[in-house]
Amino acid sequence: MDVNNISNNISTLNNIPQQQIERSNATTEIDNSDEFLKISINDYNKKRDELSASLQAFNEGIGISTTAQNGLNNQKENLENIKNTLTELSDNSSSETDNNQFKNQMNQELLKFREEAFQTTYKNENLISIDDYEENLSINISTNEAYFSIDKPNTPIIATEIAQAISSADLNVTDSLQATINTVENSVNQLQNLTDQFTDLGNKLESSAKISISDQIELSNENRANKEINFGKEVDDFSKSNVNANLGYLAASQANIVQAQTVRLLS
Repeated sequence: MDVNNISNNISTLNNIPQQQIERSNATTEIDNSDEFLKISINDYNKKRDELSASLQAFNEGIGISTTAQNGLNNQKENLENIKNTLTELSDNSSSETDNNQFKNQMNQELLKFREEAFQTTYKNENLISIDDYEENLSINISTNEAYFSIDKPNTPIIATEIAQAISSADLNVTDSLQATINTVENSVNQLQNLTDQFTDLGNKLESSAKISISDQIELSNENRANKEINFGKEVDDFSKSNVNANLGYLAASQANIVQAQTVRLLS
């Protein structure tokens, strides 16, 4: 074995660390198309889109709840006007005035009641009335996180029942007058129960929407933290550590080889 070859091996060994270290000092650029980044970005975009869709559904649900409550409150006002008229007639029962002449006035309030029922809509969907050919008899708000449903009320039926009670009653008779008042009061309570249901729905939707907003903020903060990471520097530092570690093993291995070759030559 030629001794010069041993010298050449030692010279090569001495040059390796400096070459590798200089190479590791070069600036590393990360392409956003790298596979490991694609997965992270796709996961972020998917979660962001899901939260956005949920928040939109919650907002629409809250809009439905608020619109329905407003419509029901207007209808309750119509019934309260009828109730007040009937109560005044009851208080003035000794009067010689014909109470039945006020039926037309109360029917006008019922017409307003009906109009409110069909005008209370959200995105062209009736909220407190049901058409004869309508198949969807409930209001549903669905998201990835939650599902809400409420039966759609058909308030025009209430107007029909009151109209029949007023039409068939002799308002000059105390018992008949009181029975009509009771019918209207029951209808007011029925509307209040419906209002409470929509109010409860709105509260639940608002609570869920707040959670969704918090999740969006947390996701945005996580994404911002990822953007602040200098991936080039992280990879560069990682490469340096691995190069330095591997150089130690390489130097030890080649030193053992040279030593063995030297012993073999001398022997």
